[in-house]
Amino acid sequence: MKRSKHSVMAIFLGAVLLAAPVMASMSAPAPAASMSSEQAAGVGLEKQEREINRRKAAEARKEIVARVNGAEITMYDLLGMMNRVAGAFYRDVQEPSEALTREIRQQALDRLIFEELAVKEAEKQGIKPKAERTREVIASLRSSYGSEEGFAGYLADIGLTEEQLRERIDRGQLLEGITGREVYQKQASDPEAVEKLYREYKEAGKLRKAENYQIKEILVMAGQDEQATRATAERLQTQLSGNKHDFSKLVLDGTFIVRRLQVNKDKHPAIFAAMQGMEIGEFSGVVQDGATFHIFEVLARDPARDLTEEEARTMLEDRLAPAFQEKRRAEWMGDLRRDAKVEILLDK
Repeated sequence: MKRSKHSVMAIFLGAVLLAAPVMASMSAPAPAASMSSEQAAGVGLEKQEREINRRKAAEARKEIVARVNGAEITMYDLLGMMNRVAGAFYRDVQEPSEALTREIRQQALDRLIFEELAVKEAEKQGIKPKAERTREVIASLRSSYGSEEGFAGYLADIGLTEEQLRERIDRGQLLEGITGREVYQKQASDPEAVEKLYREYKEAGKLRKAENYQIKEILVMAGQDEQATRATAERLQTQLSGNKHDFSKLVLDGTFIVRRLQVNKDKHPAIFAAMQGMEIGEFSGVVQDGATFHIFEVLARDPARDLTEEEARTMLEDRLAPAFQEKRRAEWMGDLRRDAKVEILLDK
């Protein structure tokens, strides 16, 4: 089957974006005199490939795919978001079909439009990024690469200047702030849905709490190459250790997320097994679970027991919360787009 331009570029740039931080953090190659001819040829080919990748990324930045109230969204932005969407929701798909690629592309474009409108709404509501947090993130990232040369290589690989990186971090703070205000603080509950689920669980004898752990983790999402994904996880572990295990200083670059998670033996067997013998407050190494990698801190341990009614209802409300949040997000997105001028410049 013939691949579309956007399918091929999405996979291509995805590999570039995922590999860039890893390659930028590698030590400099040994002098040519100490290399075999095959090693020297390999280094030369790698450099040539990286330059080609950088040129492709630069070309993608020049192609405008949409405008939102005059603000431009580039092909580079779109392909980066496509890979985030694919990594989050289609991680088991190795070769996306044309139809699936179009579906991922549309989801990614909708997300970029939403983010642009949301950031402008944050500015309108007076939300401001914290300069100190941005400085800490930049300093931590620079330190993780060991030298100015390594940090400069990282910026070159992702196609950003340091100032543009700062702007992205600031933008991320605005998006986080406005989403918390407009989605998480305004999500509605549904007592009838909670009551129905409570009765179903009670009749089925499911209102018992299994032994579980509370953790805070870095989830490194599956990439094109398992070795590169593991290398990204190991780099993040080194960076986390270097900044005194402060999760907030990690740069969210689309290859990982930070989240809190309840872990039990049935739902997360690999993580559950890895944490046996760990103490509260202890940090793990890199733990592989299928195609993803995890680095976590053990926050608490809860023994198995029957739930009280209050605990049961709270648990079920939490279980239904993502649906309520998505409903509120969709409503808010509709409100934001209602009066927005959105131009789509992509071919169908």
